[in-house]
Amino acid sequence: MRPAIAAFAKKSLKVLGHYSRRLSKSRFNGVAVLCYHGVVSSNLSDSQIPFRLLHVTDEELETHCRFLREECNPISLRCWKAALSGGPPLPARPVLVTFDDGYRSVFTLAWPILQKYSIPAVIFVCSDPVEKRELLWYDAAARSIGEHRVDAVGRLPYAEWQAACRKFDARVSEDDPASPLNIYEVRALAETPGIEIGGHTTTHVRLTTANREEQHRQVVRNKQRLEEWTGTPVRAFAYPNGLPLDDYNSDSIEVVRAAGYEFAFTTVQKFASGDQRFLEVPRFLMLAGTSEPELAHRLCYSWPRVPVPTVS
Repeated sequence: MRPAIAAFAKKSLKVLGHYSRRLSKSRFNGVAVLCYHGVVSSNLSDSQIPFRLLHVTDEELETHCRFLREECNPISLRCWKAALSGGPPLPARPVLVTFDDGYRSVFTLAWPILQKYSIPAVIFVCSDPVEKRELLWYDAAARSIGEHRVDAVGRLPYAEWQAACRKFDARVSEDDPASPLNIYEVRALAETPGIEIGGHTTTHVRLTTANREEQHRQVVRNKQRLEEWTGTPVRAFAYPNGLPLDDYNSDSIEVVRAAGYEFAFTTVQKFASGDQRFLEVPRFLMLAGTSEPELAHRLCYSWPRVPVPTVS
């Protein structure tokens, strides 16, 4: 089916209430964990931010949150943990919202929307950009050498990657749409009921490029900084990029476990069911351009049929 025709069909099904009726009779095969990154104002030019697909608009996020509140059961990480520990069971259609990297737009644009619809969330933060007031390395690289060359830089051996990153102009202003959170904003988010701050390494390194000792420094220092800033234990982690073997490995899992994390999240696309290891929790990636009808269709049809990948 052509994309325009498919989009029209999904919009029509949404207007006619088909998705609402189907969801009301369904039970998810686990938790639908949604993985967002940044948020941009709807009137922002696409050229103003690198990797635009990773940044949903504020209008898109609002339609998602409204739909999730009306048709699903948004849960907090605390609620999920309680259910796993013998507390109240999860509702029929549990959804956990997460944001990776620690963009300031999560505070300025996403936070008010989450509060409006009472949507809990976990926000995974890289600590060095927050502390140093710098762009995330891949945003700095994209502006310096172009997006198409960033992946090759990220796959360099750890020492070479660090040397390459030092050459990029990472200076950032507070009004830059790619700006990271500041310490005050991290603390304010952590103090919001239902919202937790999680770890994401200090610099968003591809962990497979580093040895175990280097991975340990990235994971532990990040956790220590976040706990210093928030005054609360940090118990959830997200692997940068998030694919097994390519982006993290068995050393990464053991480092995360040793650091005291209870949950660690990947970007393997499937529902998080109770028979999975909770240091490799899958998530569904949310990209710019995902309409409310498209999200509804995925929850009803597309995602339940996603093949289960092999995770070693």
